[in-house]
Amino acid sequence: MIEVVYKDEKQHAKGNEGIFQLPRNVRQIGMTDQNYRIYMEDYVYTFLERAAAAGEDKEEKERRLAVFMGETKWDAGTGYLFIRGAVLVSGEEISQEHVELTDAMWQQIHEDAEKYFEGEEIVGWFLGGRMQPMEVSEMLLRIHLKHFGGEKVLMLMDPSDNEEAFFRYENSFMVKQSGFYIYYEKNPQMQNYMIEKIPELSVPQEGEVHDDAVRAFRQDFGVLLCGDSMPCAGGADSRSAVLSELFEQQ
Repeated sequence: MIEVVYKDEKQHAKGNEGIFQLPRNVRQIGMTDQNYRIYMEDYVYTFLERAAAAGEDKEEKERRLAVFMGETKWDAGTGYLFIRGAVLVSGEEISQEHVELTDAMWQQIHEDAEKYFEGEEIVGWFLGGRMQPMEVSEMLLRIHLKHFGGEKVLMLMDPSDNEEAFFRYENSFMVKQSGFYIYYEKNPQMQNYMIEKIPELSVPQEGEVHDDAVRAFRQDFGVLLCGDSMPCAGGADSRSAVLSELFEQQ
C-alpha cells in the first residue's frame, strides 16, 4: 500500500450543511478516491488494529466487530466520511463463518453511542481477525444491507497479513475503495471510551499505577499529540504496542 504523510494548510469545503473543515494532519493509505474520501481518526484506527490482532494466537475463526461513529459531509459531488469513534461489539454470534447483530447487541451499541459519542451518527462497521479475506461474502453483504446500507461503509482487516480495506455499496455491489486517510486530532470521546472499556486503564484508588503498560498508555494521552500537530515521534507505535498488551490481558 502507498503511504504518504503530509500536513495541509487549513482546508474548508462548503457542503449542503454549511462550511466544514478538513483535517490538517493526515496519513494517506493507498490511492484515495477523489469522489469519496474516508477519514479515520488515529485513535480509532489504533484501537481496532489492536482489537483485531488480539486474537491472532487464538482461533482463526475469531472475529472482532465494531460499529463506526462519525458523520458524512458532501461538497460539489464529493463525499467526506469522518470516522471519529468505534463501538466494539461482543457476542458469540461473531466468527468467520457466522455474523449476527442481535437486538441485545444493538441495545449495547446504542447505549455506548449515546454515552461516549453524543452527536455522532452510525456511519458503518468493522470486521477484523486472523485470515480475514479482503472480499465481501454474501453473508457480509446481507448483514450490510440489513443493518447499514446506503452511504455507510464496511472495513475489513487481517492483522496477520497487515491487510485492510474499506468497501462501499455502489450499484448493487460492495465496491472496494482504493484508499483512505488516517488523521490526527485530539479525540477525548474515543480516549474516554477506551479507558472505560479496558478496565486496566481506570485510575487506581490510591492514585498509583503498577502496570508499566498502563502507565505508558496514560502518559501517551498527554504527549502523543503535540498540540494540534502530528503525533510525536514513536507515538503511534507506542500506543499500538500498549493496546496490544492490554487486549491480551482481557
